[in-house]
Amino acid sequence: MLLALGLACAAGRAAAQPLTLWAWERPEDLRFAPADADIAVQTGFIELSGERLIVRGRRHPLAAPADRVTTAVVHVQVDPRRELAWRSERAEQVAAAVLRLGARPGVRRLQVDFEVRASQRPILLALLQAVRAGLPAGTTLSMTALASWCETEGWLADAPVDEVVPMLFRMGPGGGRLKAKLAAGGDFADPRCRSALAISTDTPVRAPAGRRVYLFSPRSWTASDFERVKERVATWRGD
Repeated sequence: MLLALGLACAAGRAAAQPLTLWAWERPEDLRFAPADADIAVQTGFIELSGERLIVRGRRHPLAAPADRVTTAVVHVQVDPRRELAWRSERAEQVAAAVLRLGARPGVRRLQVDFEVRASQRPILLALLQAVRAGLPAGTTLSMTALASWCETEGWLADAPVDEVVPMLFRMGPGGGRLKAKLAAGGDFADPRCRSALAISTDTPVRAPAGRRVYLFSPRSWTASDFERVKERVATWRGD
C-alpha cells in the first residue's frame, strides 16, 4: 500500500503543470529559466481609440531560450478618452491583428489579455470568437481574467477559449475574501477558472494545486525573484 501511495504521489508530481513566466513589455533576460519552466511573451499591443485601431509589436528586447517560449500574449485595451466605435467588421480587423502579432515560431498557445468593463463584455466575446476562427491548427486559445469574473459572474461560459487565467493580484474590493477562500482550500465558483491562475512575486497568496501557474513580476525578472516565487508555489502545489 505504501508503495502504491508513493507511486501515485510521484505520478501527481510528474503531471504538474510547468510554471510559466510572463515577459511583459519591458527588457527581459530569461536565460536563467530552468528546463521545466515555460515562457509567455507579450508580442504585441492593440488599442481601440474611437475610430482608430493602433497596432504595434513588442518594443523591448527579450533574451530567452527559443524552445521555451510556448505562449504569445497580445494585450488589447480601449482608450477611455474616446468613445469606442465598434462594428461587426471591427472584430475581424482586431482578430487579424491579434493573430498576426501572436504568430511566433514555436508558439503553442495564444493568450488575449483584454480587461473590459461590464458594457464591453460582448466586444471581448466577439473578438475571441473571431480569433478562434482564425487560430492555426494545434494552437490553444487562452484569456486572462479578473479574479472577480470567476466568482460573481457567469458570462465566461460563452468565452470560446481553452483556458481562462484568473489573476490573483492587483485585485479590487472582495479580493481579500477570495484569497482567504482559496487559502482555506476553496476554489473559484466558475469551473472554467480552475485550469490555470496567475500570481505576482509581490503578492503573497495560497491557491489551489493542479493547474498551470503564470508568474507576474512588477519589475524585470531576476533569477532570485524566480526562485523565491517558485519556492512559494511549491508549498501549496505539492511539488
